[in-house]
Amino acid sequence: MEMQQVRYFVALCETLNFTRAAERCNVSQPSLTRAIKLLEDELGGPLFHRERNNTHLTELGRRVEPHLRSAVANNEEARRQARAFVSLSAPVLRLGLERRVSLAPLADLLRRFAATFPAAEVALPVAPHEDLVEALRRGELEAAVGPHPVGEPDDFHYHPLLEDGVQLVLPEGHRLASEDAVALEQLAGETIVCVERCPYWAALQLSVVEAGTLRPRIVVGRAQWLLDTVRSGIGIGLLSRHQALGQGLVGRPLQMPPPMGSLALATKRGRLYSPPVRAFVELALAPRRLAAQLLA
Repeated sequence: MEMQQVRYFVALCETLNFTRAAERCNVSQPSLTRAIKLLEDELGGPLFHRERNNTHLTELGRRVEPHLRSAVANNEEARRQARAFVSLSAPVLRLGLERRVSLAPLADLLRRFAATFPAAEVALPVAPHEDLVEALRRGELEAAVGPHPVGEPDDFHYHPLLEDGVQLVLPEGHRLASEDAVALEQLAGETIVCVERCPYWAALQLSVVEAGTLRPRIVVGRAQWLLDTVRSGIGIGLLSRHQALGQGLVGRPLQMPPPMGSLALATKRGRLYSPPVRAFVELALAPRRLAAQLLA
């Protein structure tokens, strides 16, 4: 059956008059009558008793009415959702994050997206790199953020977002809090706090410190837990230089830290973006494009 026939049926249920139903649907009465007849043929029997000044539903009509009304309602809701999605009046953005990526470097970009689309719903599923790659290939995700890999797979495109780096997180009053930059050797004897699977620890290669025993002594599950731990005076932490620290904490750079690499937005080559992802990509790349224009 065609949705147009179902709409005519619902209009006729509500008016019980072929002429008024045709006017409501903005069609001629013969067109509406033909559509109802085709629907009756498909469903196997008359849906209305056509009596003079007394059109009413048959038993078959009463049985199928709630289902056909539901079909019209679902169709209208699908149209509404599609209009909202395409017009970005209520976008839904699913952005995968590699497990070891801090959310802090993306905070400004997410704030700009939320400010541009106040009604947006943002989902940030977290997974290992291999799982994100497969989710992108299967179409379960349209975009994901992770460290820019060395060499791009043929079926992915990577949009560089920003350079990441590391900061030492210290409680106010710590002996190193007044340093302009902290040398690795100065960390000897400190209790180091890291987030689980901390990329900064591996990148810094702190084993070069002469003490030889320097390692994370406290490993927490979230950046906020690290901040709470350091604030309480239990140790000092390593976090992204983009991470906001809050009251009672100070951040200090490390002397000559190794490069941390860049974060990149990964998308599947040759696949059209949905409107929310297209808007996010444009916001993400706008600062780099502006910088390139200014340097040109």
